[in-house]
Amino acid sequence: MPRRARPAVPYDGRPMQTSASTPTDRAVPGDGIELHARDWGGGGRALVLLHGLASNARIWDGVASRLAGAGLRVVALDLRGHGDSDQPDGGYDFAGVGRDLAAALAALGLGRPLLAGHSWGANVALQFAADRPGAVAGLALVDGALAGVAEWAGATREEVRRRLAPPRFAVPLADWLARAGRFDPGGPLGGGPDWVRDYLRAGVAVDDRGVARARFRFDNHMQVVDALYDQRPPALYPLVDCPVLLCVAADPADGELAGVKRAAAGRALELLPSATVTWFEDTMHDIPLQRPAELAAALARFADAVEGVPGRG
Repeated sequence: MPRRARPAVPYDGRPMQTSASTPTDRAVPGDGIELHARDWGGGGRALVLLHGLASNARIWDGVASRLAGAGLRVVALDLRGHGDSDQPDGGYDFAGVGRDLAAALAALGLGRPLLAGHSWGANVALQFAADRPGAVAGLALVDGALAGVAEWAGATREEVRRRLAPPRFAVPLADWLARAGRFDPGGPLGGGPDWVRDYLRAGVAVDDRGVARARFRFDNHMQVVDALYDQRPPALYPLVDCPVLLCVAADPADGELAGVKRAAAGRALELLPSATVTWFEDTMHDIPLQRPAELAAALARFADAVEGVPGRG
């Protein structure tokens, strides 16, 4: 039975004082593959943005444009297999993705950046910081890396794989892009912001009949799910040696998950050496889509705070 369309999501379009910024799309090396970087330029503190599972770098466009215009040096990466990056058949564990990230940062000349990761990207950023003491100046975990998936998606690997398996779809590209209307500040009849349509387009492959399917292949997706099942974020927290910002979505539709997230956020504040939390009320999991201005403002404040921490810049 087809799912009922969700009403348009209230969209955070409040302006942030910025100067104009236009990104450059460039190829950078990963661990034996080529990654795509969306480089927003800027001459200030480096901030690298990592997307979630089955997502892509364009999810950050509404955030990155504001941050770059505010003076930060901003780069959004397509992680292995996503967006315009190469998609090999393996290497989707945290060690492999971490090697990709290290190679990309070196090629971009970004030493000790701030890392901001959304969802799975938060898990990648957390693992990277825990494995490489001194490599990261600050860590922003955007609705991710608060709890191991076994805490909310099932106690066994089989349960987690069943619950987190990606949906298989084949739809006309126009229908796929129409989903951007959920984020239209003018309401459900609008087409949504252009950058949201660009984000949706970057996540699919389109055949010669105009049919869109997920670009990230099923088997590779499940490798990421297995890696998430094996990771225990709370065990990594004490290994992080930099300031941390937790950006957590409080979605009324989360139900029981809302309680798990609040408990996990409280635990993270106890275990992380230097952490603060910003709650995004009435906000779904994809904070960069729904609250780009508010998220950009929180990240900009965090970057300013990290600049002022002795011995961390």
